[in-house]
Amino acid sequence: MQYRKLGISNLMVSPICLGTWEFGQSDEWGSGNITEYERVIDSALDAGVNFIDTAALYGKSEEILGELLKGRRDQVVLATKIGGYQWDYDTMRNRLEQSLKRLRTDYVDIYQIHWPKIKGIDHGTCLSDMEEEDYKRISSSMKRLRSEGLIRTVGVSNFRLHHLMKFEEESLKDIVCDQVPYSLLWRAYDDPKMLEFCKSRKLTFLTYSSLAVGMLSGRFAKDTPLAPAQKANVLFNEPIFSRALKVVEVVRDVANELDASPSQVALKWVIDRELTTSALVGTRNSKNLEEDMEAVSLRLTREQTDRLDKASEGFCSLIPPELEMWTWDNNTANLDRIGIKS
Repeated sequence: MQYRKLGISNLMVSPICLGTWEFGQSDEWGSGNITEYERVIDSALDAGVNFIDTAALYGKSEEILGELLKGRRDQVVLATKIGGYQWDYDTMRNRLEQSLKRLRTDYVDIYQIHWPKIKGIDHGTCLSDMEEEDYKRISSSMKRLRSEGLIRTVGVSNFRLHHLMKFEEESLKDIVCDQVPYSLLWRAYDDPKMLEFCKSRKLTFLTYSSLAVGMLSGRFAKDTPLAPAQKANVLFNEPIFSRALKVVEVVRDVANELDASPSQVALKWVIDRELTTSALVGTRNSKNLEEDMEAVSLRLTREQTDRLDKASEGFCSLIPPELEMWTWDNNTANLDRIGIKS
């Protein structure tokens, strides 16, 4: 395993990060098998994965992860996130202490702001409701938590360029990563201005949803039965579905050339992006994780990458760049409203 430097920090992390929202054990995520979760953790550590991500909002994920990491906390770079929009020091410290208790640790390596404030959606566009004081509170609170040894580094999640630019320049020096949705079917963060801003400040991406809600796994066709959550997602509804499948066909072709799976190719494409430090993969099954891990050793040729890029760009050009990916869920009645026509 070749490890990568996380932003301007001294942390070296694996190009695969184990995401644990699926450990949630809540009504939303359903119950799972704790024994299998332990196998997932064991497989990840045995394969050299040293990076694990969770969040306070992921049901019982922190609690379960704390139990499974007993005796081996020092083997991982551990990241979690604070939910909600109260960023004063007392609130953040209280919520961090709750996370630390659930995780059974004295500190986290990366503490992330889970979401920027959002006041609503207008024609598919996410509107920011963050004020200057919010940025100051985040910066001052995180600085204090670092000085107290409760966190090692600071991260944000789902922050667009207009959010990042409102941090004071000195505060940006403390932010090492932005956790963002990123895949062959979702490239809103590929905006040249966003990339240049992040590169100039050595702020890197932790990517999630690399398989686009499973679409890029190659398991879906027009007649494939869908789960309720997929039926409610724009990506699995026409006219988007047929267009997304054209990208999947290119991914499948490259996979056949490499004797790999479509999932591995799609994941490798994300891992190879210039600003990606680590791509999150989430699973409840150790066999699925082993397949994802094999993506790290794939070698995409320049020609294969170009083909993937071309197919991806053709699809992503249909999607308004200001649209937030999470608005795709439960949004099937609004295809015309967001400008996507049959």
